[in-house]
Amino acid sequence: MAWIVPTEADVLTVLSETELASYRALATADGQADPLLPTLAQVVDLVRGYAGAWRPNTLGLPGTIPQKLLAPALDLVAVRLPQRVGVPPKDVRRAAADQAVRLLEQVAAGEFNIEEPDDISSETTAAPRPSIRAGERHFTRRTEEGT
Repeated sequence: MAWIVPTEADVLTVLSETELASYRALATADGQADPLLPTLAQVVDLVRGYAGAWRPNTLGLPGTIPQKLLAPALDLVAVRLPQRVGVPPKDVRRAAADQAVRLLEQVAAGEFNIEEPDDISSETTAAPRPSIRAGERHFTRRTEEGT
């Protein structure tokens, strides 16, 4: 499996075409831009953040997520998109989004394996951690004077 760019066609697997059209109509009625692309971009960044939190993971090209995490990402979109236009999400979708976040937390903890990308990003994963070494002892009991 590869790293992929989530598309509108993917979103239509969790939202009906009618729902998506109504969210778009609500957003553009207020003079805002189409809410789908910014929402997808935010969720992609979120998923990449969780994936990159586990130091051994390698990130794919910008804008891509692991194929294994597409369904959880879409569950998050299905909650965020209605909220973006002031419509409360359904309880079933909210529960799916909560489960998606739990899975992403497992990814960040290294408890859920994701695939290596075919094309690697230059973006670094995980914040660097300080490295602390014990200092060398220059004096011991044997080398001290007066023993």
